Amino acid sequence: MTLKRLLFLFLLLCATVAPVYAQDEADAPLVRDLDPRYATEWIDLVYLRVQAQAESPTTSSRVYGYAGVTLYESLVNGMPGYVSLTEQIGHMPVFPRPEAAAYDWISVMDSTMTTVLPTVFTAVTPETVAAFEELRDAHTKERLKESDAETIERSLAYGVVLGEAIANWAADDGFADVNARGKDYVLPEIEGGYVLTDDAKKPNQPYWGEMRPFVLERGSTCHVPIDVPYSTDPDSVFYAQALEVMQTGRRLTNFQRETSRYWIDTPGVTGAPGGHWISITNQLTEQLGLTLDEAAWMHAMVGMSVADAFISGWWSKYQTMVIRPVTYIQENISRGWGPYVETPPFPEYVSGHSIVSAAAAETLTRLFGPQFFEDRTHVIYKHEEPLVRSYTSFEAAASEAAISRLYGGIHYRSAIENGLRQGRCVGSAVSDVFNLQPAVLDK
Repeated sequence: MTLKRLLFLFLLLCATVAPVYAQDEADAPLVRDLDPRYATEWIDLVYLRVQAQAESPTTSSRVYGYAGVTLYESLVNGMPGYVSLTEQIGHMPVFPRPEAAAYDWISVMDSTMTTVLPTVFTAVTPETVAAFEELRDAHTKERLKESDAETIERSLAYGVVLGEAIANWAADDGFADVNARGKDYVLPEIEGGYVLTDDAKKPNQPYWGEMRPFVLERGSTCHVPIDVPYSTDPDSVFYAQALEVMQTGRRLTNFQRETSRYWIDTPGVTGAPGGHWISITNQLTEQLGLTLDEAAWMHAMVGMSVADAFISGWWSKYQTMVIRPVTYIQENISRGWGPYVETPPFPEYVSGHSIVSAAAAETLTRLFGPQFFEDRTHVIYKHEEPLVRSYTSFEAAASEAAISRLYGGIHYRSAIENGLRQGRCVGSAVSDVFNLQPAVLDK
């Protein structure tokens, strides 16, 4: 029986782009012939270590971005028809290429991921390093049954060289600077501006918008200007939006409460907001029957979209400094009101869930078109509430994730709707750089 599924192709930017090295199939299997579960296991482990280390929404997005790029770059030389991202991202250096010899691409991937990943966590723990090494070693034992020791050794050695080059490039993205500066940040006093909702906390990563994006020209590239000016006038749009948040919170249905919890993605309890979409992406490998090369390309695209979405969103947050609903409502409408979920420690506009969800959904839609899918994130990672949901499209899931923030009482409607617009811009920017187009293939 012939099954049709939407897959993706990308066009070379110009005829002079250097082709990647692809070994003779007689020497060793190409990436497309290898089991995609090896990549799935790596992404699962990255999510689990992000969760265990309680990486923030911003720092986790950086980890996911580099994980996707590293996965792709470690395999691309065994993927005929694909080109390295170094040919397509201007600030990415040309990474070392393998010799004209046989390679076991799983071993290359294992070694490269083990080299890069510990360098992109905020403060990597010994447990995280050990977990990466354990997965690499387990895969190596498996691959020795499929390939000779000399090829495995060559592959592991090349992965270290490639990984060090990627790690050096990652170290120059501005993280060290913005992380250090953020520790001394003092919130400006602005009439009607954002104030912390918990005195024990500090604002999360106030300079994150200055980070080097993967694809966007800068953090401000996709910014959607706020279109609802601050006002305490009961007849103003701003007041009406706050009133909507309060009234919605007071009459939440069971479904709305569950939706809010489903997408809450608390750091340390889950793999953070961006991680939810990385999990969805990882599940698509099996649901859509992707080959390893297709899965690697997908993870690179979605990882970069997630990372750039948070750079874009945090640029907007600390430029607009919009007051959170709980503060505004308690000061101007109802002193005793409280949101259904805890308000996070950063400005309100735009909604982070909205921008990252729309960016990931736009990228996945460009890759595969509208797809029915099931999200088992909370079951896979054994979260406290093992909820499962199905969606008719990636956009439908993104819209639900976005509106969940209104149900939770932490965002106004304008931040949600404009966040979706801004996220689609980010996803489009990432997709447009690589000239994606969906293609129907017979399998």
